[in-house]
Amino acid sequence: MPRNPSTGVYSKPAGTTPSVGQVIDPAPWNALTTDLGNEITNSLPRDGSAPMVSPLKLAAGTVSAPGIGFSSVPQTGLYLKGGGLLGFTQNGVDISFGRASVYAAKSGDYTALATDDNAVLRFTAAATLTLTAAATLAANWQITVIADGGDVTIDPNGSETIDGATTLFVPNGGWANLFCSGSAFFTNKTAAQAFAIANMKWRSRFIGEVVFANTAVTGAEMPPSTTTDTVWIELTMGLTGVGAFNNGKLTTESVSGSAPLVLATAVISFAGSPMNGQTIRLINTESRILRPSASSGTLQDDAFQDHAHGVVGSDGAGGGVAIINNGAGGFSPNNKTANASTAATGGTPRIANETRMKNIGVKAYMRIA
Repeated sequence: MPRNPSTGVYSKPAGTTPSVGQVIDPAPWNALTTDLGNEITNSLPRDGSAPMVSPLKLAAGTVSAPGIGFSSVPQTGLYLKGGGLLGFTQNGVDISFGRASVYAAKSGDYTALATDDNAVLRFTAAATLTLTAAATLAANWQITVIADGGDVTIDPNGSETIDGATTLFVPNGGWANLFCSGSAFFTNKTAAQAFAIANMKWRSRFIGEVVFANTAVTGAEMPPSTTTDTVWIELTMGLTGVGAFNNGKLTTESVSGSAPLVLATAVISFAGSPMNGQTIRLINTESRILRPSASSGTLQDDAFQDHAHGVVGSDGAGGGVAIINNGAGGFSPNNKTANASTAATGGTPRIANETRMKNIGVKAYMRIA
């Protein structure tokens, strides 16, 4: 009979075990030789001259004695891990291989899972990437995060950290490789480098410097409102509420007077600022310009330069009120008055409650840390 397909054990046909003096029956012996020929044909030739025609079944093996090994290095080869996973061993040591990268686009907040191992996550809008606990993700778990449409904040689970910090900020246009140790996360520092480059224009400003931005123009840049790197305040009253530009940076705001002589101040309240506790002018609210001076911080209101005009008036004749002409004689014609009128070069008079130059409104910001 043929080989047992389940055990691989070959049993010869009945009647093929002769005894001395027995007449040989050709039928069972012909069956035996036929079976032997078939099994030899079904055997895998060692010289590789013929391939397998059915699946090859192997012993599961272990990391130190793999199911497939080599005669010269029997501890190197393939074995079956728990859960039906294929294992690779080299000199009795398990070898791990990274998963193939998987790309996925995200347009909002997302929680990274163990199945995202070796994924490339491209965020097309500002978002927060929340990480599952490091112990769950396990050591060697990794992802690549690309910020392509907005800033991305990566937030680990609980008190876990990324490079020792509670969060990682990836600026729009930046990217970061994130690695799990099983208890914490680390990066290749590219996010920090991208952040530094993106914020170089703000880092180059000194503490206390004021910059201006025409925010009425679409696309105009303004300093960051966050406190993750440089810290700025907008010199405008009423922006200290939750989510507002000056939230957590200013306190004790004060405003008095009426236009054009408005006075507006606030006290810097940011522990990381060398200007903490200092009172500053909210010049956007005051509509006050900056002017170089030998006495920094001196305040001045608008004013005309002291000057004189020739007098046009009356000598009092005919019941009018006399205006002395400094001894220069009478007035001609007498009893003359004059109103503001179009001048030869100045054009129609422009009248307002303040003296000002031709201008365009912009917003002022100050770096405080």
